[in-house]
Amino acid sequence: MKRKRVAIATSDGKLVNRHFGNSGNFLIVDLFDDGSCDLICVREFKDQENETCSSQQKMEKRVEMLRDCDVIIANKVGLCALEKLSDKIVLERHGFVKDAIKEVLDLFMT
Repeated sequence: MKRKRVAIATSDGKLVNRHFGNSGNFLIVDLFDDGSCDLICVREFKDQENETCSSQQKMEKRVEMLRDCDVIIANKVGLCALEKLSDKIVLERHGFVKDAIKEVLDLFMT
């Protein structure tokens, strides 16, 4: 069974409502080609603890922490992040997490 690991920028687990570079949380979900999915975890970023980090360093930290993910979903993804995520499927979306997951499943199963 094939798997896609998806990272979703969300503040509440219900809505895709955060910019990639500003998201404090990413919901991590595994989607399978049989249409099933598993919630893996919520990954938190602690940028607030290190205020000396530049925005570039914060973006690189997010990219590194999501290196095992195949798909990234956020409201917006900046050009620098897109370059670093060039080996991933990146979707800019607004709305419900469940709708974004369904969209990826539909793409994955075709």
